Amino acid sequence: MQKCLIIVLFLMLCFSSKAQQIFVNGQNLTTLKNISYITVKVQKTWMATRFSAFLDYGQGTSDSQQEMTDAAKKALFFKSKVEIFNLLDRNGWDLIDSYEETKDSKVFILHIFRRKK
Repeated sequence: MQKCLIIVLFLMLCFSSKAQQIFVNGQNLTTLKNISYITVKVQKTWMATRFSAFLDYGQGTSDSQQEMTDAAKKALFFKSKVEIFNLLDRNGWDLIDSYEETKDSKVFILHIFRRKK
């Protein structure tokens, strides 16, 4: 019985609902208190099954400066846009609008998020 309880507690710790931290350009998004709005661009690489997310809070325009990463600066990959939106929601961001932008003859959909109050 005691072993079963220990296993259950271990599983609860492993699958806790704590939000994964988001890093962009080496900065933890949660610690950037002077940022109220961000835009997110989601891209699916050709022949890939995963999505990458690029987040702009005013830090720069290159993909390497905007790619969402973990604390070890490894790129985060997602199964869908909804997974990205849920991660941002758990980290305190609300989706408020989306719009199209054309860059180098490619059309991207950008999503605007506002920090929850």
